[in-house]
Amino acid sequence: MKRITVEKWISEALQDPDKQAACSALALVHVKGVGTEEVHVKQLQGPQNYQSLAGFFTDKACAYAQDLPGLQSFRLLAFYGSQTPQASFTFTVFEGQLTAGETVPWSKHEPSAGGLLGQLMKHNESVMGMNTQLTQGFVGLLMGAFAEHQKEKMEMHSIMRDVLLSLRKEGHEMALEQMRFQRETGERQMLGRAMPSLINYLTNREVMPESHADSQLVESMALKFQPQDLQMLVAMGKMSQEEALVLAARFTKIREEHEKRQKALQTIPVEEPVAGDNSYGK
Repeated sequence: MKRITVEKWISEALQDPDKQAACSALALVHVKGVGTEEVHVKQLQGPQNYQSLAGFFTDKACAYAQDLPGLQSFRLLAFYGSQTPQASFTFTVFEGQLTAGETVPWSKHEPSAGGLLGQLMKHNESVMGMNTQLTQGFVGLLMGAFAEHQKEKMEMHSIMRDVLLSLRKEGHEMALEQMRFQRETGERQMLGRAMPSLINYLTNREVMPESHADSQLVESMALKFQPQDLQMLVAMGKMSQEEALVLAARFTKIREEHEKRQKALQTIPVEEPVAGDNSYGK
């Protein structure tokens, strides 16, 4: 069946012998999903040029739909002296181009070269759409996995930092405990070395053998005197060179024994305080 053009319908509507009055107006409306929207109304008086009227309304429709996506439907309404339209004609516009006529710019899925081309174009559009959705899905999954990995990485860094700080704090506390232990040990040794002389002095009699007190005094001097100190005493005439050599050998032996004891003390583990015991370290 041959398609009816806009011009053909306007000529038939203006010459319709079944109407009681002449056509007084033509209106163009845009057909939406729900309802219609008026585009233009043209009042008619006297003889009309059907071709000019058709071009006028199709231009209005194309201009209205030029920025609207997809296929848009328009309807021409004919009025015959009343407010109610008594004739209508629907035509379509695709991306600002009229589709009425023998040639249409979209696929009608006809078994022809034009229909095949339209189907191929539609197929390519669908494939591209599916590929786009698939790509977006993959990107979304990868971004989600990357965000989760970054979150776990930050948590791992936080845990490692806390562990390292804790180990460093424990090492520092252990070093302080060792230093305190060595200090207290040294103080006890000094007190032990001075005790025999103090006891003899306070009691005014030889409670402790003087030889023991002398040994403690010599050991204390050995830890304080260096070889250059003995040479200074020799230079000052306070002792002879032979006496300085004897004392130097004695002092060296005492210092070596003292260093051995200190190394042995460092290998002794620090006793951990028992929970609830506040007497530790007092």
